Amino acid sequence: MLSYDSSRRLGPERIPTATWGEFLGDSGFSSVSRIREIVAWWRLVLSSRDVKLVLADYAPLAMFAARSLGIKSIATGTGYGLPPPNMLEFPVLSQDATIRLHDEKVLVENLNTVADEIGMPRLASFPELYRADLQLVRTLPFLDPYEEVRENATYLPPVTDISPVLAQGGEEVFVYFSTIEFNDPGVVEALANLPLPRRGYLPAPPPGVAERLIQSGMILEDRPVPVSKIAERSRILLNAGQHGILCLGLYAGLPQVCLFQHREQLFHAQRAADQGVARVVHPREREERNLVTIIMETYHDAAMREKAHQIARQLKAEMNVSPDLMLRNAIAPIRTELLKTSL
Repeated sequence: MLSYDSSRRLGPERIPTATWGEFLGDSGFSSVSRIREIVAWWRLVLSSRDVKLVLADYAPLAMFAARSLGIKSIATGTGYGLPPPNMLEFPVLSQDATIRLHDEKVLVENLNTVADEIGMPRLASFPELYRADLQLVRTLPFLDPYEEVRENATYLPPVTDISPVLAQGGEEVFVYFSTIEFNDPGVVEALANLPLPRRGYLPAPPPGVAERLIQSGMILEDRPVPVSKIAERSRILLNAGQHGILCLGLYAGLPQVCLFQHREQLFHAQRAADQGVARVVHPREREERNLVTIIMETYHDAAMREKAHQIARQLKAEMNVSPDLMLRNAIAPIRTELLKTSL
């Protein structure tokens, strides 16, 4: 499978990833032999098992292989990770990262070399790698970096566990950190010394972190907390800007403080901040005392709380059927077509 090479994105001379095409270049698309190997594996798996439909999430070469075999595909994912195929090239997503290390003409030619070998039509552009019979874009339009260039886009709810209630009068700070967030200096002590009621779910804290936080009086849950409970008990959310928890908070009407770990999280957190419902905390701002100040300011920000409620009410009003029904309606045409061909 594809593997990410971060060697040129780390250290003092690092160059941030400017486009999704740059990310793909780092992930193996700069190597014809690697593409050839993976596509061959997918073609063997799909043909040997008589597959009729591929549902792909962050698996563009699975879709590429399916197209080569005439198999239908559905691509699903967030807007950031599911680019539209109609673009001529992948656009720069942030003006603070504009240097490209890969030539997309070379990357698409690598794909087309393999396409020629297996007898499938050549791609006109690198983004065409994401062409599918159906794209299920599971995000909010303002979190989609490609909203303006998507053709006939239908946005599905990004999460299905949507709080039935808006946040009302909760006093807790709810924390969800999944992996490396505690690598930033000061974060553990800021949480431990925060003079507010705290609760969190930390799936994989580093050694000693859970013990330090529990000792400080923070409640740590041993399993995911229902979003309705988070909405009832919390005043703000503290997270890394992960797409899922960010969207749960948006639907629940909770202001958020986001300590992003990579550029996708930064993008989503910044878009929420642009809506007036989040604070983005950059690495240089994560010293203990400063981080405590930012969290306290967000906690007491009545204007941000009202804006979060306003957006949550708007999101709920726009969802006139259940998320499950919206998904079933979206896939109904391709499902009907497949059922007809199987009879």
